[in-house]
Amino acid sequence: MSKIIKILTSSLATLENTAPPQNLRIPTCSDNLALADSILRASEKFYPDIVLLPETFKSAGRSADTYAEDAETMEGPTVKYLSEMAKAGNYNLVAGLLIQKGDHFANDALVFNRDGVLSGVYTKNYPVESEINNGVVPGNTIPVFDLDFGRVGVAVCFDLNWRRIWEHFEKSGIDLACWISAYEGGYPLSLYAQWHQYPIVSSVFSYHSKIIDITGETLASTSRWNRLAYYEMNLDREVYHTDHQMDKILTIQEKFGKDVTVRAFTEEHLFVITNNRSDCTIKDIEKAFSLVSYSDYIARCETLRKRTIGIE
Repeated sequence: MSKIIKILTSSLATLENTAPPQNLRIPTCSDNLALADSILRASEKFYPDIVLLPETFKSAGRSADTYAEDAETMEGPTVKYLSEMAKAGNYNLVAGLLIQKGDHFANDALVFNRDGVLSGVYTKNYPVESEINNGVVPGNTIPVFDLDFGRVGVAVCFDLNWRRIWEHFEKSGIDLACWISAYEGGYPLSLYAQWHQYPIVSSVFSYHSKIIDITGETLASTSRWNRLAYYEMNLDREVYHTDHQMDKILTIQEKFGKDVTVRAFTEEHLFVITNNRSDCTIKDIEKAFSLVSYSDYIARCETLRKRTIGIE
């Protein structure tokens, strides 16, 4: 049945002052915390299911030389504050912090549920050189998190460059990937979303945090001026290849009308069906019309190829 989730993400625009003449600036931790507070308080008015803050948002735009000054423990005030805001706003929250671990640091993504309970932590697997040289220890696991609306995968910044993380998310059956970062990422985010067929939400230091669909399209984005991006997404949908199936599109629309949303892509030979009904699921529609999902079609073609050339 239709499964709507309300997604809200944020950017910090740490590259410049927001007051004229918009000069480059280096924010203090207090500056970043104040902006994050404004973002989270504004978020409540959207009644979101999930909210994102960027990687190490407290120290966004600051030098690696300040790690010792900026980091705090899991018992620190910012972790407590995030927990309180998630509970007060009744949303799940993903936020990045630099966490003190003895003599070293971890670049952590903290995942809170609606009750403000810490559901889990993802530690950045692939820090950049300057991070490691300044005491950041890489993580070595890729957990996924089961929240009340679905399963979420989390990655941080430079993790974008290692496909094993994004492949792991697909194998884990996530409903949504959250990528929190210093930089904006660009086309690889759209590529991963389309290739692995899960939506990706980014939250960044700079301008363009995005909500990206399974087609690779950007559905909503922050900008140089706007700190929040919001989108209501129906997760009950599937991607199909047109091979042997394009003639079914009109028949499905004839039966369901606006109770389904069909988007077809000419160059890619793909179409997406979103189920808007409350009395059935997209899998029920698949069964009724003998539809084969894109991922299943690719798997079938691969199996047939191996059988033909004698590979078991």
